Amino acid sequence: MVNGRWRPQSAERTADVMRRLVRAWDLDAVEFYDNNFFTHEARVAEFAARIMDLRIGWWGEGRIDTMLAFSDRTWALMRDSGLRMVFLGAESGSDETLKRMHKGGKASTDKTLAIAAKMARYNIVPEMSFVLGNPPDPETDVRQTLAFIRKVKQVNPKTEIILYLYTPVPLAGDLYEQAKASGFAFPTTLEAWISDAWQEFAQRRNTDVPWLTDPLRRQVRDFERVLNAYYPTVTNPRLRGLGRWALRAAGGWRYHLRFYRHPLELRALHKVLSYQRPETTGF
Repeated sequence: MVNGRWRPQSAERTADVMRRLVRAWDLDAVEFYDNNFFTHEARVAEFAARIMDLRIGWWGEGRIDTMLAFSDRTWALMRDSGLRMVFLGAESGSDETLKRMHKGGKASTDKTLAIAAKMARYNIVPEMSFVLGNPPDPETDVRQTLAFIRKVKQVNPKTEIILYLYTPVPLAGDLYEQAKASGFAFPTTLEAWISDAWQEFAQRRNTDVPWLTDPLRRQVRDFERVLNAYYPTVTNPRLRGLGRWALRAAGGWRYHLRFYRHPLELRALHKVLSYQRPETTGF
């Protein structure tokens, strides 16, 4: 947007910093909070080769189209160096919605399925976020994306799924204009912007917007509850054995029958097991 340039630390320096942290603090894993980490394939491949001997886990954030272009050699290096999981913004199960998000020709549902399949081959977990309830037809948008998530799970059952409800971004093209046309407006005072309600809104967990009805919100949350039961997150090391089996057994019939409404028994089981969503625990 501002013609900025990408100026990363070298692979050598990044690996040296990681090595120093591992030795000083006896770390067994490192997460990179950097959505540009995988931008340059050669740098990623060199970094992976340099940390191979550390035998630790690491993970970061990437773009689907960028990582799909990586060679098999780079994927093998990343796997062998300990890459465990990559966060990817899949965003939607509709190619039309992806275009309205101004993803251009770089994003598509076919590419999302392709990266899920590729990461399954290398045993690297994809953590995919989806934004649901986009205007002007939030019901259709939710239905398409939930159906698409089931396809992703068929391709790679280990995929971690994170669901958000659409929140407008100022001046962000067609979706924002459609949101305004539906009656949405941002706060006009500083006090309103820093209120608890708008902080929750910014995290996309409590979205009080004109085009999203309560039944639709509940539909998304109910689906999320069933999905998290039948496919328990692998990011919580305390959720093992009997606990994982109980969740899958309790959620299986609902998932296979596509019966998501009022999963009260799953809510109770999640509470008993202190279930945590992947976006709150990490890997």
